[in-house]
Amino acid sequence: MNIPKLQMQSTPGRIGLRINKPEQTIKQHQVEQSIQQPKADMKIEQKPGKLTIDQTKAWHNLDLKNVLVRTEELVGIARDLWMEGLARVSREGDELMRIENGGNPIATQAKRNSVFDFTFSPGGRPTYELIQMNYQPGKAKIDIQRREPMIENKIREPEHHYRPGNVNVSMEQMPDLKIDWKV
Repeated sequence: MNIPKLQMQSTPGRIGLRINKPEQTIKQHQVEQSIQQPKADMKIEQKPGKLTIDQTKAWHNLDLKNVLVRTEELVGIARDLWMEGLARVSREGDELMRIENGGNPIATQAKRNSVFDFTFSPGGRPTYELIQMNYQPGKAKIDIQRREPMIENKIREPEHHYRPGNVNVSMEQMPDLKIDWKV
């Protein structure tokens, strides 16, 4: 017996894809930056120092003295000479009072008083030790005003370009199914 046979022939379908990839570009530009540093304000006030030099003792050592000092010295010398003179006169008076003890007190006193004793001292040389120096330094006043830096930034946005991709779908081969009976 002949049994009919079913015969099937199929052709698969083929899909074609054409893909365009997306494109993206990003550019980041550098930031523009400006920095300026102003100079600080600085003020310095220096008061002058004070120097005092006292050379009075050096001049006195050379016997160059002012009128007041010279007068004081002469008054002191005169007082000492007056006191010595009083002592001498008193002593001589005591010698004359004892004339009865013998000797010749008047001649002895005349001989002793006839000698003139004189000493002249022109003074020495000035020396460094006799000069008095004093220095008082002046104070410095320093005032500084700090200045902040000036910073400017220009932000630049990034450049962004994007082209989306796409997919084109097409049927390259249509599916097909053929069914046949064969006896």
